[in-house]
Amino acid sequence: MDGSLIGTKDIQTTKSPSSGIATTTPSENTAMSTFVPMAKSSTLGAATLGVSEDMHFDGFKDIVNVDLSGVVIQQMIDKTQSLNGLSWQVMDARYMELDDESFDAVLDKGMIDTLLSGDNSVESANKFCSHVARILKPGGIYMCLSSGIPNERMTMLSNQDYSWEVHYFPVPKPVISEVEPKFNPTEEPTSCYWLYTCKTGGDDEEG
Repeated sequence: MDGSLIGTKDIQTTKSPSSGIATTTPSENTAMSTFVPMAKSSTLGAATLGVSEDMHFDGFKDIVNVDLSGVVIQQMIDKTQSLNGLSWQVMDARYMELDDESFDAVLDKGMIDTLLSGDNSVESANKFCSHVARILKPGGIYMCLSSGIPNERMTMLSNQDYSWEVHYFPVPKPVISEVEPKFNPTEEPTSCYWLYTCKTGGDDEEG
């Protein structure tokens, strides 16, 4: 799973999930609509994954996309020029030049996994999370789809410096062969992906 991140603005409703393993298992395509319907969005990293286009057709009409590669950004500008509401910027997700408290939501599809597999992994991931927390509005939500199990990811995501509340859900892996992948998150947490939702406090919180 390559790294990609999406940030959203102008959310009308945001729902906070229960803690621990949820009884529902939202897919990567429905997760954004489930938690942040009617939002403005931004993608950071691996912009060719098609996530932003899918979100556009699902009703998200203001999407900011960021990738470290200028070549990738130009490719996506050319590919999506007919889609209104998508913008593309060359940017390092660890040093995001985006305004404070300017996004209602951020969707990360494997970005933190990518950072944790590189040099200075923990430092890079912490810088990334710090910027995500900075650009989120009060009541905003960071959604992280990761292959990392809760025992590994919760240690980093639960950092009090980020001022958000973290919950997680198991997400079945896609079927890519005739044999359906095993899905047993309780006994075999690596049998699935994990969706972590990190919601900041603030006036926008629902009661």
